[in-house]
Amino acid sequence: MAKRFVVAGLLVFAASAAAAAWFWFPWALSPGYTIRITTGPIGSDGQVFIAAFKRELTEEHPRARLVWEEVASLEESALALQGGKFDLAAARSDHPAVANGGTIVVLRRMPIVIMAPAKSSVASMKNLVGKKIAVLEGTAEDDPLLRTVMEFYGLEPGNIVKTSPAEIGAALHDKRVFAALAISPVGPGPVAEAVKSIVKATKKPPKFIDLEAKAIADQYPVYEAMEIPRGAFVAAPAIPGEEVTTVAVTVRLVAKKSMFKDVAGEMTRLLMMTRAKLAATMPLVGQIEAPDTDKKGVLPVHPGAAAYFDGSQVSFFEQAMDMLFNISIIGGLFGSVAYWIRSNWRRHRPNETRQHLARLSAILHEVRTAAPDQLDSIEEELDTLAEWMLDRFAQEQITAERVNAISAMLSQIRLLIERRRKA
Repeated sequence: MAKRFVVAGLLVFAASAAAAAWFWFPWALSPGYTIRITTGPIGSDGQVFIAAFKRELTEEHPRARLVWEEVASLEESALALQGGKFDLAAARSDHPAVANGGTIVVLRRMPIVIMAPAKSSVASMKNLVGKKIAVLEGTAEDDPLLRTVMEFYGLEPGNIVKTSPAEIGAALHDKRVFAALAISPVGPGPVAEAVKSIVKATKKPPKFIDLEAKAIADQYPVYEAMEIPRGAFVAAPAIPGEEVTTVAVTVRLVAKKSMFKDVAGEMTRLLMMTRAKLAATMPLVGQIEAPDTDKKGVLPVHPGAAAYFDGSQVSFFEQAMDMLFNISIIGGLFGSVAYWIRSNWRRHRPNETRQHLARLSAILHEVRTAAPDQLDSIEEELDTLAEWMLDRFAQEQITAERVNAISAMLSQIRLLIERRRKA
């Protein structure tokens, strides 16, 4: 009985350890682990980065597989994450999917840039109230960040005019519009093209309008205050000529909340490793950065990514040792409780040996007075007691001395039965 109890306890302990390992490290123990990621249009540089990231993942974890799908827009990418179709997705910080998931890394910042001709009387956003403003192609007229800035400064949506970067210089020169704006990453893009168009039409670089960035970011915490550096759009001569204060929306790689902490931490590590290898030759890759891990923010960072950036991420070996330590403690407690229950049960259960010995004494008295037709049933009961004794002796639950004593009583009763029959 004791051996069976120990074996059963070991089996339960092993099963618990296996279940815990599968729960904590599925990506390391399963035959294959697929990570699905979606992004908006990423261009050739983005494709090179994804390919390099896939190689890093395959080299580090041969059983892990990355499935990437490019969709039409960041909006569609965010909706796909919300729908549960993907594990990771690129999304803007002003989309609900970011607040409902966990940020892995910040892919890039897209500031709102507002320009006016150098000789224009427009010196601040207040000067644009009631005036026509050109929105460069590539920026949607209903963009959430654009709407936020317009509401903050009281600008009318009816004064927005859609214009291409190539035509904005002439539009400003002819005073058909008084300013141009775009939401775009720093560097090559529509803003840089618009700057060239303005310089060509007005013979001077545009002036850049500063925003009350901190006030906007405090009121709308999904956005961030940002300083556009000198020479961000044209290196020589530097345009802008000095830093520009504005507000930006961040594009983030977001994981669903259910992603395991270890998986998210490893994805973060490999992404930053890939960034380090490519940043020197691909400036856009250099824009990838760590998110703010402040837990009070409205845009949560995934615990796995936060552990990596905070330096608290532990290796697989360390986690395995911690898991085994925890399981050993739980197993020890389980074994102690089981032993206590078993000891209590054995202490309080009726003593079978005592009961059978008492029954043998009673049978001895019954044989002397029993009717002849009852002797057969008494003999059958003796056979049952003899089988019970041999079974317990084989299991080492009865000592040899006790067996000899019981055997002597059985022989005495059988002899008395024979005498009764002859009489």
